[in-house]
Amino acid sequence: MKNIIFFLVLGSAFTVHAQYGYGNGQRQQQRQTVQAPQRAPKPNFDVRKHVGIIVYETEKAAKKSGIKLKSKQGDKFYKIVTDYNKSIKDITRINSFLLRSTKDMVEGFQKKALKSGDFSEQLKVIKKMNEDLKPISETLKLEKEKLDTSMKGLLSEKLYKKWVKYNKKRQNFFKTKA
Repeated sequence: MKNIIFFLVLGSAFTVHAQYGYGNGQRQQQRQTVQAPQRAPKPNFDVRKHVGIIVYETEKAAKKSGIKLKSKQGDKFYKIVTDYNKSIKDITRINSFLLRSTKDMVEGFQKKALKSGDFSEQLKVIKKMNEDLKPISETLKLEKEKLDTSMKGLLSEKLYKKWVKYNKKRQNFFKTKA
């Protein structure tokens, strides 16, 4: 009987403590949160996504296209994608100065515009950026066409449709993220 009364008193003490806190108003102090003033996000312009530079993960591309890498067709697929990736990386490396300067130009404009609130130069910056990046995008377009013709010759119609579907998803992903 003494044990039952002891546990009832102990249980009610815990219940009171849980419901009302320490009684010093600390629970109310915990509810009040101090909000820091929100800062504008730092400009982060990804030129590679804007231009459409896509480097494939060979294993993932093969899996999404339904190709087994351990077959002859898989070996050819691996070689084609690896060569494409190499050429894209070479194009990126050759034009790295242009890509970096374009990124700096856009981010500089964004910082300046966020501080001053003046976005009147935006069209000029976009026009200059598109003019500067046009040769790179043309070269990338040619490489993608070469890749597509290689894949069309290698894959069956069903697998080629999977490949095209995978490419569309990747390109749309980069367009929405840019």
